[in-house]
Amino acid sequence: MNPEPGGSRVLPWLGALLGVLWFVALGGGRALDPTYLDWLGWGDWTKSILGWWFVRDAPWSFPLGRTPDLMTPLTTTVGFTDSTPWVSLALKPFARWLPQDFQFIGLWLVSCLALQGFMGVKLMALLTPRAAHQLLGAALFVLAPVLVFRFGHDALCAHWMLTALLWMHLTPRPDTGSAWRTLRGALLLNVFAAGIHPYLTVMVFALSTALVVNMAWREKLLTWRQAGLALLGGGLAVSGVFIALGYVGQDVRGTTQGFGVYSADMLALFNPMGWSRALPWLPSRMEQYEGFGYLGTGVLGLALVALLAGSPSVWWSQARAQARAHAPLLIVVGLLALLAFSTTMTFGGVTVLSMRKLAGPLMPLLGMFRASGRFIWPLHYVVLTGILALVVWRWRRHPAIVTFVLSGALLIQIADTEELWAQKRFRPAPWPRLRAAEWEHLDPSYRHVKLFPPSIHGSEMPCVQSTFAPDDYVRWGDLAYRKGMSTNSGYAARFNEQHVQESCAALEAEVAQGRLADDTLYVVDPPKLALFERLGERVTCGTVEGFKVCVATREGRFRDALLTTASRQPMTNNPR
Repeated sequence: MNPEPGGSRVLPWLGALLGVLWFVALGGGRALDPTYLDWLGWGDWTKSILGWWFVRDAPWSFPLGRTPDLMTPLTTTVGFTDSTPWVSLALKPFARWLPQDFQFIGLWLVSCLALQGFMGVKLMALLTPRAAHQLLGAALFVLAPVLVFRFGHDALCAHWMLTALLWMHLTPRPDTGSAWRTLRGALLLNVFAAGIHPYLTVMVFALSTALVVNMAWREKLLTWRQAGLALLGGGLAVSGVFIALGYVGQDVRGTTQGFGVYSADMLALFNPMGWSRALPWLPSRMEQYEGFGYLGTGVLGLALVALLAGSPSVWWSQARAQARAHAPLLIVVGLLALLAFSTTMTFGGVTVLSMRKLAGPLMPLLGMFRASGRFIWPLHYVVLTGILALVVWRWRRHPAIVTFVLSGALLIQIADTEELWAQKRFRPAPWPRLRAAEWEHLDPSYRHVKLFPPSIHGSEMPCVQSTFAPDDYVRWGDLAYRKGMSTNSGYAARFNEQHVQESCAALEAEVAQGRLADDTLYVVDPPKLALFERLGERVTCGTVEGFKVCVATREGRFRDALLTTASRQPMTNNPR
C-alpha cells in the first residue's frame, strides 16, 4: 500500500460531493427539508421520529435520552427508538428554536453518504495516487447497495465508520507516535458508534480490536501490555456511553427468538434480492433481508475482469502478502461473517449446517443481536476494497486501463441500481396525523393519551392484542407530542415484557374499577367499548376520525365536542 500523496486535501471533499449527488439522484432532495414529513410515514422511520420528538421536550435526566412521556409507564430511551442518540442529544438544547415538526433523518442520511464518499477517497488514496481513480473508487463505495438498502433504518447507515476503520488498517505507520494517533482516532469512532447504534458499535469495536492486535503483533509498534490497556480503555469508553444512554441498567430485555432467522445467506455478496435489474434474485429465506450484502452488478463485473484477465500467478503472491500483513483484520471480519451466517448456516436458502445445540450456552449473548445478518457489512467492504486494490495493482503501469474498467464498473453499478429508477426510497408516505377540528378544542388539562389496550409494537403479550391498525400508535403519539401529553403506546427495539403485562394489568384494573382519570383521553378498541359504556354518566364517549374516545371529566370544550359526535353517530357503530 502506498502512503497518501500530498496535495490531495480537496479530493475527499469531492468524494463527499459524490455522496450528496447520489442522494439527490435517488430522489432525496426534498427530504433535506427538515420540516417535510410526508416521506416518513412508514416503517422504522416513524419510531425514530417519535423518539426524537419526545426526547426534545423531555427534562434532562440520567440516563441521557430518556423519553418518560413515550410508552408510559414503560422505560425507554432514544437509543431503543433508534433515534440516533448523539444527534438527538446534540439538537435537544436548541429544541425551543426548532420547528415543531423538525426531523433530521434526511440530513443524517445525506451526511452518511457524504462521509462514505469522503472516506472512500481517503481509502483509495492508499491504493493509487491518481485523482480520477480515487474518485471512481470512492463512487463505488457511495453506491454500495448495502448502504442505501438500510435507509429505512437510518441509524444503521453510518457505514463510513467501517470504511474509516479500513483506512486506519491500511494506512502505513512509521513509528509509535503515529500508532497512538491512529488509536485515538479509533477511540473517537468507538465512542461515536456507541451513541449511534449497538450493531455498528460491535463492528467498529471488533475492527478496532484487530487494529490494536496488528499494531502489537505485525507492526511491533505497541507492546502487548500497551495493546491490552488500549483495548481496556476502549471497552470502558464504550461501556460508559452505553450506561449513560441507558442501553444497560434499565431492566430492558431483548429476545433470542430471532437469532438464526434474521441471518445472512452464504451467497449474500452475490444475491441482488431485487436490487438488480439484470441479475435474478437467488433463493434465500424471506427474513434474510437483514443479511443483504450484495456487492452490486458493476463490482461483480469488475471482480471478474480483474480475476480472469491473465494468470492468477501474477497477482496471487501479492494477495497472499497483503493477507498476511493484515491477518488480524481478515480473522475478525471472518468471525463477524460467521456471526452473520448465525448458528443456522444456509446456502441458497437451504440449511447446510446447524449449530444451535452447540451454541445453546451462548444464546443469551448471541440473542442480543438477533438480526445477526447485519454483520456481513464488514466483509462486504473488505471484499470491495480488495477488488479495487487488485484492479489498481494489476494495471498499475497502464492507468488508462484502470480508468476504463473503473468507469465501466461504475456505469454498470448506476444503470443496474433498481432504487435509482424506481425512486421507491423517498416515495410519498404521508405522516400519520389526526386532523379533525375536535383536537383544536382539546383542553390543556388533558395530560395523557391512553390506548386501551396499549399498542406496544412487537410485544407478544396477549393483553396488547387489539383491532387497532399497526400505525395507530403513531397518530396518537404525534397528537400527544404536539399537545404536550404522554402516551402509553409506541415502538421500541427493546422493552421488558413483564413490565408490559404489569402496565396492561394496571390499566385494566383502572377501567374495571371505574377509576378513570380526569386528565386522560382513553382511546378504546371498539370490542372493549362496553367496559366504558357500563360506567354510564361517569364517562363521555364519542367517535373522532373513526376512533372511540372516552373521557371522565364532567366539563370542558373537548367533552362538549365528544357529546356532539356522539349525537351524530350511535356509540356502537364502528366505521373503522
